[in-house]
Amino acid sequence: MTDALDPRLWQALIAGGVVALGWLVNGWRVRTDARRMRAERLRDAHKALFAEIRDVCAAYWKEGEADAFASAIVARMRAEPDFVPFVPREVHGRVFEAMLPQIDVLPRQTIDAIVAFYALVASIQGLAEDMRGAGFATMGQGRRIAMIEDYVALRRRAFTYGKRTLKLISAYADGGAPAAERLLARFSRPDADRSSPEGSGTA
Repeated sequence: MTDALDPRLWQALIAGGVVALGWLVNGWRVRTDARRMRAERLRDAHKALFAEIRDVCAAYWKEGEADAFASAIVARMRAEPDFVPFVPREVHGRVFEAMLPQIDVLPRQTIDAIVAFYALVASIQGLAEDMRGAGFATMGQGRRIAMIEDYVALRRRAFTYGKRTLKLISAYADGGAPAAERLLARFSRPDADRSSPEGSGTA
């Protein structure tokens, strides 16, 4: 009787082992596919954001001409108390807005910089809208000049943040999280240049 049961017992054990192995292999494939899809989504997100941030930076700094242009505007405002400069509407961040529902795909090493950059962009857009309104045209020239100077300073800061963010995205694309972490450590050093747009170019 024992001899008759042994083959069946072994068959059951083998069948159970095959089923268990199938579960393990299937689970491994599911996890591998999920990691691959997440990596693809991350690459696509970084590429799209990189392109948009680069374009915004170009619009803000205009190859170093922004400060000279702003200084000329302020000089004219001081010389002509009734002069009200035209402020164009700021429309940036469409890619970022479209990505907000899946913002969690971004890694810790880049998400803070990206969100900080677009928060500045939103502040600049809000200030630009204020300066396009009737209230700006009717206030005193001193207050108008102060708002223009704030506007220019915000754009300069956004340019610097944007260039740093581009560097982070590039570092992550080239060397993954460790490379981005090393760059973040460099940015956090006391001697890191945080103020000069010219010194914030991409690596």
